[in-house]
Amino acid sequence: MMTPLDPPPNILTGQSTQNQKILILTAIPHGLRLDREIREIEEAIRRATRRDLFEIRVRTAVRSQDIRRAIAEERPQIVHFCGHGTADGSLVLEDDGGNNKNVPPEGLAALFKLHVNYVNCVLLNACHSAKSALAISQHINYVIGMNHEINDKAAIAFAQGFYDALGYEALDNQDVFQRAFDEGLVAIQLEDTLEGQIPVILRVSFPSVEFQQEINNNFPEILEPISADPSLERKADYIKLENFLKAQQWKEADCETYRLMLQFVGREQQGWIRKEELLNFPCTHLEWIDYLWLKYSNGKFGFTVQQRIWRSIGGQLGKFDGVIHRKLADQLGWRQTNDWLRYADFTLSLEAKEGHLPSFGYSVQRWDEWEPSFRSFFLRVSTCVQQKVVD
Repeated sequence: MMTPLDPPPNILTGQSTQNQKILILTAIPHGLRLDREIREIEEAIRRATRRDLFEIRVRTAVRSQDIRRAIAEERPQIVHFCGHGTADGSLVLEDDGGNNKNVPPEGLAALFKLHVNYVNCVLLNACHSAKSALAISQHINYVIGMNHEINDKAAIAFAQGFYDALGYEALDNQDVFQRAFDEGLVAIQLEDTLEGQIPVILRVSFPSVEFQQEINNNFPEILEPISADPSLERKADYIKLENFLKAQQWKEADCETYRLMLQFVGREQQGWIRKEELLNFPCTHLEWIDYLWLKYSNGKFGFTVQQRIWRSIGGQLGKFDGVIHRKLADQLGWRQTNDWLRYADFTLSLEAKEGHLPSFGYSVQRWDEWEPSFRSFFLRVSTCVQQKVVD
């Protein structure tokens, strides 16, 4: 059983003077320029105004036992993996004979659970690593993965931007790892705009402590084998949505998501939600719905994905700008050539753009009703997902 997390002890904000050891792990370099990625990281740290705070350690050609021992021996604050990933979210390491060995997300999550006292950030710079990132984020404050294949050039650009930003002079209370992640996205976009939405960042503050308690009390089978009878009454709220998502029935899951939202505020008969109800919608329900979408889409769909894209194009907490809103719709694939799509023209598969779903009832509302409601809802989501667990 998963236990509620204590507040993260080492969130890095502002002008931190904590020493940061970076452990770089490389495996199966065939076809990848891992030597260049390591050089770019080392060069970024050498240029840093706070270079004395960083120490870099490198382990190459790692096997599963090498990773386990390296993290225990080095006790790093940042773990950077570069190598290959598979479509099921596994990382590709080596066995004793030099052959490929896939390590699944569950194994990586169990590993990092042992090192929560000092590991603060994990960067999985490998294709399809978002599922492993999601699993590890149950235990580690910040985890970055890739939700699709990423080419070598883009992966190196992201690493360069990320570590450049770690060395910048940071503003007071600035989230340093989020700032570094955003810098990495910009670095990719300057090099290859087609791959600028592949990296994703996940935090231990999502789900929140309260939300983890909800999962613990009512949905233990979702994350871990059943060890206690779940509350069937509470589970019944979400079981249809989970089944649709498991089966990758994206249209049905999208419609069920909106039906659940109507149910939670008692507006099923009316079929729409009033502004005051949207602005006060329970964060726990939003977090749980978001978690299911993230889990079954391997990090491609969900409210937090939409929020990250919104922030990357200039969205600001508490403000809803019409120009940014249209840019967001373009990024999510809801608009093409300046025209809003009909729901029948949505791409209801994993081939869709990142963040394409859920659509907040796009299929069942007239656009002139949906658009102002979505604005209020999106502001509420931004408030919920921006909440952090801090000391």
